[in-house]
Amino acid sequence: MASREEIQKDIEIKLDQGQQQVDKLKLKMEAAGDDASHEWSQALLAAEKQLAAGKAKYEELAAASDEKFNEMWAASKDNWEAFTADFESGWDSLSRKVKDFFS
Repeated sequence: MASREEIQKDIEIKLDQGQQQVDKLKLKMEAAGDDASHEWSQALLAAEKQLAAGKAKYEELAAASDEKFNEMWAASKDNWEAFTADFESGWDSLSRKVKDFFS
């Protein structure tokens, strides 16, 4: 089993990558102005909401005692993996649409 530090570092990396992707997309959509569709705006909001939920869970884990961390991680590991897969899948879909728009 990975150590607490390794788990937290992995979560931090994934959250940072997600934030960078969202920030890049925001800039592109701002540049597109009125040409950016409502659908893409809604998808971006959904991605931001998912990212915020991931950050909140991470903060809860980071603040926990070692014993509580292990309990929480055991209970939420599968959910975290599902969350990251959902975020990446949703991001890939949104990213393809945006790339098509900007190409």
